[in-house]
Amino acid sequence: VKFLSMTPTPPSEQSLMQASKHLMEVEALKVVHSGGEQREWLYRLTPLGYHLSRLPMDAKVGKMLIVGCVLGCLDNALTIAAALSCTKSCFLPTGSAPNRQLEQTYTEARDSLIENGFGGKGWPGGTVKGDLIAVIAAYRAWSKEKKSQKFCTNHALNSTSLREMDRLRKQFHDLIIDAGLVSNSGVNDSADMDDCNIASDDALLTSCCIVGGLYPNICTLIRPKRGSGPRGGRLLTNESDSACRPSSNSFQRRRLQQVSETGSDAYAVFYSKHRSMGIVSAGQTRPPETFLSEVNFVSKFALLLFGGEPELVKNAIVLDKWLKFKVSSDDESVKQNATLILSLRSLLDEVILEHVVETFSPPEEKSKMVERHKRIIGVVRRILADEG
Repeated sequence: VKFLSMTPTPPSEQSLMQASKHLMEVEALKVVHSGGEQREWLYRLTPLGYHLSRLPMDAKVGKMLIVGCVLGCLDNALTIAAALSCTKSCFLPTGSAPNRQLEQTYTEARDSLIENGFGGKGWPGGTVKGDLIAVIAAYRAWSKEKKSQKFCTNHALNSTSLREMDRLRKQFHDLIIDAGLVSNSGVNDSADMDDCNIASDDALLTSCCIVGGLYPNICTLIRPKRGSGPRGGRLLTNESDSACRPSSNSFQRRRLQQVSETGSDAYAVFYSKHRSMGIVSAGQTRPPETFLSEVNFVSKFALLLFGGEPELVKNAIVLDKWLKFKVSSDDESVKQNATLILSLRSLLDEVILEHVVETFSPPEEKSKMVERHKRIIGVVRRILADEG
């Protein structure tokens, strides 16, 4: 930071500090010397950071692609990365249809497509509720319909955004190959790409990919208390004392309004957060509100295995000193469960590091590594399925 501040046109010190924090959050940067003021700290790129530096995109999006390669759901990660890099959503806003009746018809068709598509109700690869999962469902349906403009119109989809996503997916795919994260060595190229997409229909592993990329953008769901007035839930982030709401185009907005006192959803990840200005209308002032974009509900095990730094505190595992997950009420069970979870987490960290570091290993050695990784990820998949 001190070195960059001495360049001819240096960024502001606050911008440099925020950039350093952002890169440390995705484990792309680590502190090697922390003496004195923070501006004098020394940082070093991690192996993950080295590969992220070769991907010209937001570090979180780049990490999501790398985790997608590791978990075997690269195709879905490419779709998500493209959607997050687009200027506009692939879902048309309210008021886009010629009249209200047509708009209702198109919107219902889109909602049905999402409900019954990838990650929807009864999906073989698991059910996941999320805006980015909905994007995958929409993109897959559009591709299956040969990228038809009529299909977009009848399902309230933005054809321009979908075409832009299609272009970005191909661009990101080439960047992943150029960075060496997927082999492009001729004979073994097809097999390596198959390994990166072996779980392309798995919504549960795809949700882990989203956690791996978007953490620490986490919020907790606060359910209404029994008999406490209007139904509906609230989302709270670590840095916010007041309730947050999904953005107006989020599919989770209605779901949050219908939340009851009990249920399985407890945690969600989001892409970005913005605060509205207070509005004065009819003599009344509405206070500023905080909105979250691309909200995706996720499993507690997805957070434990792909989230922040875990620490065992009494009978709970705590992530980054604020997300608390109770392991068990029995002392002996606490030790056993915590040991299993933390051991699996350690193995997954090694899997991601090995995938990055051993990119250019000999084919035979890499093949053994891939098989070992598949066994570890298979354990993760069973844990996620059992929780559901």
